[in-house]
Amino acid sequence: MPKAPPAMPPWMGNVDPSQLGFPFEVDRSGYTKQTELPFKNTAQGPLYLDAYRPASLSEPAPLVLMIHGGGWRSGGRFQMGLTRWAGYLACAGFTVASIDYRLAPATSYPDSFQDCLEALDWCIENAHELGADPERIGLWGDSAGGHLALLLATSQTRPDFRGPRLRSGGTRIRSVVALYPPTDLLSLHELERRYHEGTTTAACFVGAEPEAEPARWKQASPIDQVHAKAPPTLILQGTADLLVPHQQALDYSARAETLGAPHELHLVQDGVHGFDRVAPDQEARRLIERSRSFLLENLKEGAR
Repeated sequence: MPKAPPAMPPWMGNVDPSQLGFPFEVDRSGYTKQTELPFKNTAQGPLYLDAYRPASLSEPAPLVLMIHGGGWRSGGRFQMGLTRWAGYLACAGFTVASIDYRLAPATSYPDSFQDCLEALDWCIENAHELGADPERIGLWGDSAGGHLALLLATSQTRPDFRGPRLRSGGTRIRSVVALYPPTDLLSLHELERRYHEGTTTAACFVGAEPEAEPARWKQASPIDQVHAKAPPTLILQGTADLLVPHQQALDYSARAETLGAPHELHLVQDGVHGFDRVAPDQEARRLIERSRSFLLENLKEGAR
């Protein structure tokens, strides 16, 4: 008897399982990969990253730190198509470090954010071994990873941020690509609380209700940390996203515009959460290519 196709989660819409996946072929000979590089020990065990390097590396390549999604409570550095995404970027001339971080509810903010900071510090300290240029750094994240990438970029480039800091400083961060990222955790929390009882996804990540720790919620929200000197940022967002409403991207863009923060926003009409790997269409392909060119433009020699 033939196997029934796997049930797709509601947020994917009526997608055919055969339509899942990264839409570009990636030439495996175009990059080399080193797996399970430990960058930090924690009470829950070591954290690892995977390094992808251009095969024809003659000089240090720009570094892209890749941060996975999963609602801050699931996912990993090589899951949900990230291996293909990382290979795609490595073939374009980047050294990509795809990282793990501690997950909720076993931990809460700032633990996972601190892990991202320490992963970047580790990459900077080991840039020679990675074949990377520690002065040209980009961040890439999807969903919760997009939130962490945005928060890293905005917080580490403003001197008055009161949360965890990079040991190496944030001046090397020159570009950010964030796919369907939560940007305003309080707004996301309030929306989820209308439909579900109990602890929301955002509250699980932050580790407290907004009424109890309002300052922590602001500290953990990129919309409250963006400023005029934040690095150039590209945000990609679908209008049919049932997990992260596209209003999150619109509100962030409006605030960035008001402050003069360099950014670029692309909305995908009827795009679902994960539109780059969930039935990706021609527009998704175009924006995947745009994300790569955006990184290339901002991480080339001499770009600031």
